[in-house]
Amino acid sequence: PSRATRSASRYPTALHRGPPHHTGADSLMSVGSTTTFSELERYGRLYTGGKVAATPDGALLACTCGEELSLVDVCTGKLVLSVRTEGDDLTAFALHPHRPELVTAGRSRLVRHWAYDQAGRTSQQLRSWKAHKLPAVDLAYDETGTLAASAGADGAVMVFDVPKGFCTHVFRGHAGVVLRVLFQPGQLRLASSGNDHSIRIWDLNSRACVQTLDGHVAVPRALAFSADGRLLLTGGADQILNVWEVEAGKLRSSLTLLESIESIAIDPPPPAGPKNSAGPKNSAEGSPLSFVTAGSSGLLRRWVAGSNACLQAQPSPPAGIVLPGLTHLLHCRPSPPGIGGAARPPS
Repeated sequence: PSRATRSASRYPTALHRGPPHHTGADSLMSVGSTTTFSELERYGRLYTGGKVAATPDGALLACTCGEELSLVDVCTGKLVLSVRTEGDDLTAFALHPHRPELVTAGRSRLVRHWAYDQAGRTSQQLRSWKAHKLPAVDLAYDETGTLAASAGADGAVMVFDVPKGFCTHVFRGHAGVVLRVLFQPGQLRLASSGNDHSIRIWDLNSRACVQTLDGHVAVPRALAFSADGRLLLTGGADQILNVWEVEAGKLRSSLTLLESIESIAIDPPPPAGPKNSAGPKNSAEGSPLSFVTAGSSGLLRRWVAGSNACLQAQPSPPAGIVLPGLTHLLHCRPSPPGIGGAARPPS
């Protein structure tokens, strides 16, 4: 087949069957039994694996698709726009916590800063700069949207001033690939995990590693801070979920989940109410810290930190059916009316 034919065959097309199209009385007999079709919708690939994240309003999901970053409407499942990095396969990205901006990293080792316009379905590269000696594996913004951290395959953790486009910190200490980075809420600190099975807490003011958390015997892929930043939850391929007191570097509790843990999502703090003294707290109001885990079983489960109590669990599938493992988990905030349809409950 020709190049054009091969290209078109990659994109399934929805067709509408219509009445015969007649060009005149003379051709009526020759085309009278012909059915014509008009294209209604064209579907392309949206996702080729890797990270998935939600925009601050919860209206769009972002996911990698080869050299592009797809922004997909949560309600309709349709592609809204693509952020294209020509000739540079994406390895990591992070969405700005407040504005329609993002950062991406690719195999070229370039970090790029983008702005996107959802209504106009356009994106613009604002700046770019070289980062690691090997591709970045993960990117994360701080809560202000000014700083971004990257986890490198070269074993380094780097921090960038995004609006100015330069590196402010380089941290080294992991023996091997760094897999995850995450800023601590309310502090100029960040956590990282690596192939050496350790989690490290880095302080941007002192430019040093202030804590090394050694509680896993396999790669810890999941990191999540409590809302006040006092607790850090970590999970990994050893099927263990650990709850750490960050300031003291102390292991507070461990939970065996009997599955490889790929992602942890901490539930938002509930409205202020009567204090409950059971379990670790996720806010000043004293509510127990609850969270959801996802991993190799393909099932979501909700837990309370400090106990072995599973609050909720998806039912197991019928015998003989094996669910695919879950690699990413996130809370989607309800979007306001007028964005992607009516407001939705968190999911």
